[in-house]
Formats: sequence, C-alpha cells, structure tokens
Amino acid sequence: MALLAALLASVLAMALAYEMLPASASVRVEQYETLAGLRQSQQGKAPFWRTLLLPFNRLAARLPASLSVRTRRQLYWAQRGDDWLGWDEASVLGLRLAGATLGALLAASSSLGITAASALLGWWLPGMLLAGRARRVERGFRRELPDTAHLLSMLVAAGLSVEQALERLAEQPGLVSGWLAEGLALARGHRRMDALGKRAGDTGLTDLTHFVAQLAEVERAGTSAGALLEGLAEDLAGAYRAQSLRRAKAVGSQLILPILVFYLVPYLLAVGAPMAASMVRLFQ
Repeated sequence: MALLAALLASVLAMALAYEMLPASASVRVEQYETLAGLRQSQQGKAPFWRTLLLPFNRLAARLPASLSVRTRRQLYWAQRGDDWLGWDEASVLGLRLAGATLGALLAASSSLGITAASALLGWWLPGMLLAGRARRVERGFRRELPDTAHLLSMLVAAGLSVEQALERLAEQPGLVSGWLAEGLALARGHRRMDALGKRAGDTGLTDLTHFVAQLAEVERAGTSAGALLEGLAEDLAGAYRAQSLRRAKAVGSQLILPILVFYLVPYLLAVGAPMAASMVRLFQ
C-alpha cells in the first residue's frame, strides 16, 4: 500500500508539472519574429514553480554529456510541435532530478527498495513525456516530407524557381512547412540553401539533409528541375515506407515490456498473490 501511494503521488505530481509546460502558438510566433529580427527580445518573468528548479538545473550540469545531447534532440522535435517551449536541456534534466527527489521524499518512510523505485519513477516520467512528444512530432515530420517534396516538384514543373516554390510551401500548414518558414525567416541576408542545409543537419534526419542538399544541387543546375525533384520525392517516399515497415515489424518485441508491466504483473498481484497466500495458510 505504501508503494502504491508513493507511486501514485509521484505520478500525480509530475503530471501536474507537465500540464504547466505547453504554451500557446502565439509564443512560438513571437520566438520566430524575435529570431528573425522583427521583434525586440523580451525576457519574460519565469513562473515561481520554475524558479524552484534552479538548484536542480545546476546539478544537471554535472550529469553525463550524453544525456544533454539526447535531451537536446528530443526538445528540438517537441518544440516543433509547440510543446515544451521555453525549456532547454539543463532545465529538463533539472525537472527530472526534482522528480526523482520528490519521489524519494514521498517514499522515505518505506523500505530502501520502495524509495529507490519511487525515485526512479520520478526521474523517468518527465523523460518519458518529452520523448513521447518528440517521437510523435518527428514521425509526423517524416510522414509529411515525401508529400512536401512532391508538391515542390509540381510547383517547380509549373515554372517557379526552387526558392519561389519553397516560399509558397512555407505558407501552408504542416510540420515541414513550418520548419521551412522558420528556416527561410532565419536565413534573411544569407544564402537560403546554405542556411537550410545547416538547420537540416541540426535535426539529425538523414533524409532531410539529403533532401536539402539535392535542392541546392537542383537550384545550381537549373535544368530539368521538375524531373529531378520528382525522382527525389519518390526516393523519400520509398525510404519512409521502408522505415514504416521496419517499425511495424519491431512492434511485437517492443510490446513485451509493457505487457509484462501493465498486464502480467497486475494479474499476478491481483490473482496469484491471494492464491499463494491461501495455499500457504492451507499447509500451515
């Protein structure tokens, strides 16, 4: 009972903290305009509960660099979906340390194993929420990329230049269009393809980096651009289908742990434990 109460309290605390994270779309627009030089930077006052995380943020700086790299990538994609805005890797790791501390304090009166399990849950839950959001946005981006490439090839075939087609696509809704709009806004005064190529490298997506590099080559060549872009779109679509098939084949093995945790263990606790207790009393 003590373990269940500690785990539920830790989950509730982290869920309440997570509900405070999302920001409105207007915040994202202001960030774009600030980066593009269209709006003066304004440092807003952080909520009080965020200031409580400052000691944990300092401790997070001492954690292994591999955790920061992974968190930075997850934040990149989560923020593309208008979530976790205003956070960086240090503050996220600080939140996870705070969750672990809270979980340990809630179960401090229990055994060492229960306390450790509660602390582990407090550390794991914020990371799980961030990773889940980042994974959904990244998959949505990958899903949209082939369609965006097809639209681009159609616009170029209709007589637009590559840059004009990109500007037209950037006006449309969607994750890829939003990424293009942000990249084109930040590339003012610079070579747009070079700036987009650098931003594509920051995403860690090989398909996107290859796509932007091919766009730069097509723009320099200037001949048969429509046919080249159509072939590139087909390649992207084929790569996405292959990746989807690999992910579908891996679903079975990925479900083993959730089935064990959420089905088998509760079943054993609810049915097996009373039966075992009855058998023990029978032989006494």
